[in-house]
Amino acid sequence: MGSPNKDLTTTKIIVKNILIKCHSRYIPAIICHPQKIRITDNACLYLHGGGFIGGNSSTILNQCKLIAEKANCTVVALDYRLAPETPFPGALQDCLEAIEWIINNKNKLGFINSQIFIAGDSAGGNLAIACGLSDKNHFIRQVISIYGALDLQETSKTIYHWSYLDYKMINEQVNFIHTRLNKIILINNIMRPLYINNQNVTNYLISPIYAKNFKNMPPVTLIEAEFDYFLPSNRYFANLLRKNGIAVKEILYKGLDHGFFDRLGFLKQTKDACIEIANIITNKP
Repeated sequence: MGSPNKDLTTTKIIVKNILIKCHSRYIPAIICHPQKIRITDNACLYLHGGGFIGGNSSTILNQCKLIAEKANCTVVALDYRLAPETPFPGALQDCLEAIEWIINNKNKLGFINSQIFIAGDSAGGNLAIACGLSDKNHFIRQVISIYGALDLQETSKTIYHWSYLDYKMINEQVNFIHTRLNKIILINNIMRPLYINNQNVTNYLISPIYAKNFKNMPPVTLIEAEFDYFLPSNRYFANLLRKNGIAVKEILYKGLDHGFFDRLGFLKQTKDACIEIANIITNKP
């Protein structure tokens, strides 16, 4: 899980490993905090990808450091529990309890605001959206999902149209792009039973595109990739949010597919996505 990436920060970012005390357990996390600022305005909880069965915060540490630097904020990268040892709803429970802990310990963590941002890629994007849908206490200021796995349903049973033909490809790239799309379909089919553990895949906290109640949902930014398997479900979800009066912004990166956010230092778009996230946190246009 994850890809090689580089540290692009130009200032000192303090990195600390901590344990977040939840109701019945401790959850490992990594804190990134700009050394030049003792107290920041904002904090962001970041949730790594990995299909709910793999990955960890170390794979996106450089991205979290860059976001912390560009936004002058505290970033907490969470190592939520993974399936199959801990199927749904274990990971989501970890995230929700971590949000509460972060808010209650903001003085200790070194930030001011009483709300936080939450971001994540792939499975982490799914969890970030699910946290937003569950945010009864309005702890979350905005959700940022990077090619979120928003629908775990089988491809043939989706409530929106999914087809290879919907991806605009030149002839020379058809086989390559089909291979990349098929890889995600295969991973989806492997991780689905391990994560949902015989529960209904249309549970909106498993597949957020089936949500019907958006009363808790904060504003959302969806960062998408042109050749991502989950692009159709992300666009469907964006329209669903709009129909329910939720502010939503979509950012589409052309020519890229699922996993590009892992490639910091190798793809310029990954750095740009980190800066976009930082701009959201600092409220820059």
